[in-house]
Amino acid sequence: MDNIIILGNAASIFSQFLYNPPSKEQWDKIKEQKVLLEWFIHSDEKDNKKVLQLWQKSHNEESHLDISVDYTDMFICDEMYLKAPPFASFYLDISGELYSKEADNAKNIYKKCSFFTKSLLTQPADFIAIELEFISTLLLNIKRDEVFKKVLISFLQENFLPWVYSWTNDVKTNAKSSFYKGLGYHIEDFCDMLVEEFSIQNYEKKVYRTAS
Repeated sequence: MDNIIILGNAASIFSQFLYNPPSKEQWDKIKEQKVLLEWFIHSDEKDNKKVLQLWQKSHNEESHLDISVDYTDMFICDEMYLKAPPFASFYLDISGELYSKEADNAKNIYKKCSFFTKSLLTQPADFIAIELEFISTLLLNIKRDEVFKKVLISFLQENFLPWVYSWTNDVKTNAKSSFYKGLGYHIEDFCDMLVEEFSIQNYEKKVYRTAS
């Protein structure tokens, strides 16, 4: 399968895992299909063996409730603070407030590309799951028109990559479940592959804060 199609499918799956934690029915299906045991992207990075072990442990030992509790603590609410706020604004905006410039910039790009998802009605446009869904849409349509590639590279440089490595580090550091800790490693590998596939450079921006 074409590398770009593989990356597009991976982004779609990551997005689903980040919109909501798997329900019992979804978790049972994930285990039945051995999604975590037979993950279809493998890198040569030193952490690849570790992440495969994490998802194997999740498959064998964790319930959907374990994963749901971890999702809530990291991304929605926690007694002390969010462990990995899933919004670019937290990392890149000087105020750290939601619905800030970062969200507005992402929303304007979606509008120009006629991209819409129902989550835009309830979530800031810089929510990680929405950004991954948008990236998946661009990747899966690149062969239709060169303009999709130009938009993708620009979005990765200006909107996604400047903050997502800080976010994945928070996920890897703070996740209690092997499922989401492994997801943090997988998305980091995914970003490395995008950088290599599209020769992306100069995407660093000032990160004002992290959760770790």
